[in-house]
Formats: sequence, structure tokens, C-alpha cells
Amino acid sequence: MNYEKQLRDIINDKKSGSSIIAKKIEKVFKNIPEDKRRDSIKKILKAYSSMGAVINKINILCLESEGFKLDKEKDNRKEVFDKFWQENNKFENWITLSMSYWVIELFKHKKKRLNIKVGISYPDREGLITYNYLSKQHNVSVYEDSRLSNEVKDSDGIILGADLLTDKFIINKIGSFPLALASRYYNKPLYIISSGDKYLTEDLLGFFKVKRKGRGNRVIDIYEDIPVELIDNIYLTTNSYKYPVSDCLKKLAD
Repeated sequence: MNYEKQLRDIINDKKSGSSIIAKKIEKVFKNIPEDKRRDSIKKILKAYSSMGAVINKINILCLESEGFKLDKEKDNRKEVFDKFWQENNKFENWITLSMSYWVIELFKHKKKRLNIKVGISYPDREGLITYNYLSKQHNVSVYEDSRLSNEVKDSDGIILGADLLTDKFIINKIGSFPLALASRYYNKPLYIISSGDKYLTEDLLGFFKVKRKGRGNRVIDIYEDIPVELIDNIYLTTNSYKYPVSDCLKKLAD
């Protein structure tokens, strides 16, 4: 398969998560001719500017092509899952929102049957994906996003994924901020679980663009910020990415 078709397939992929997209980019990157690399990267960033993992992957691939020797990604998922459930062993009633690969994997790791309330998350209703993955193992109920914050008082804790991690805030699906405020009001812990490739340094943040969706004549935001001050703990399933900006991306930013 030539690189152009591989690129088209990646750019037209509307179902895969950011980590999967990043792996696909890694496979095609070495096949892109050097004189076509800049334009190819611009196309990928335009399609996936709201995915921190994709921005990180492109930066890492560029750094490696420029001769940098980088540490290999360390998969810490088992240790992180074990640690999380040891620290929250007595918690049985959870709230989450939308669909996060790592939240789903965390709940699948817990053998004891849990009660999970998930926000449906408009406009794509990804909460139904979470329900489909977990409903055979746990008691899962799907709620309207607007009602979910009121359910926090009867929960033991909230666990969310993240579309972006920074030192000052995280970005996740719309509805996450009200849950964060409700967690403080009802004195319930709010946790984030994510892979380290979602972390963007200050220098890479300029390549991130918040995803928006059109509905008729309206354009709506589907992500929002949560200040780190509202988060009790962030669990990373891999080492966080804190690499310098590659020359390739610097030129794109000029």
C-alpha cells in the first residue's frame, strides 16, 4: 500500500481513538518521502489537531528522524490499575462520562461487580459505547449529561479520561467541568486516568485546537477544561511525554 492511500485512510478514520491513530501514523511515517513529509504532517495535524497523542507522536517521529535518542514508552497499566483499586477498594458506586479507553480498561480490571453511571455525551452519544463494553460485567446505567451532576451525591467517586493533559488543566468531553464542581460540592474524589501521550508541553500546546462540531447553522464545542486544582489524582498508564519541539514542527509553526 502506498503512503498516500495510508494517509487518506488515517485522515478519514472517524472511529479510532487517538492512541490508535498515533500507531497508524507511526507505521506510515517511514514510507513518506522526505520532500512530502511537511505537507503530509500538515494534513494529519489539520485532521487531528484536537488529539494530544497524535501531536506528540508526530513530534517524536520527527525528533527521531532528526537523530534524537528517546526513551521507549513504558506500559504501566497493570501497576496503575492495581494501585487504583487498592486505594479505592471499598468504592462500588462510580460516575463517568462519554467513552474513554482507559476508563473502560480500568473498570474491566475490577472483578467485583460495580455500579456505574455514565453520561451519554452528546452529540455522538459515546456513553452508549461504554455501556456496551461494560454492561455484562458491571451494573451500568446511562444518564442524560444534564442530570449526571445530581447523581454525584450518591456516588463514591468520579473517574474520567482525558483528551489532553497539561500542567495547569486537562481537557475532556463537555460535561466534565460540571462533574468536577459537583465533586467538590459533595466532597467526592475526582480522578483522571489517561496515557502519558496525552500530555502536551507548553511549547506543543500551540498545535492543539479544540474540536468543534457543526449542527445546522450552529457550531458547538464538545470539549472543556478542568483546572488541576479540582482533580484529586491523575493516573498515567504510560510515562508522560515531555520532549522538545522538533525542527519539523518549529518550521510548521513559523
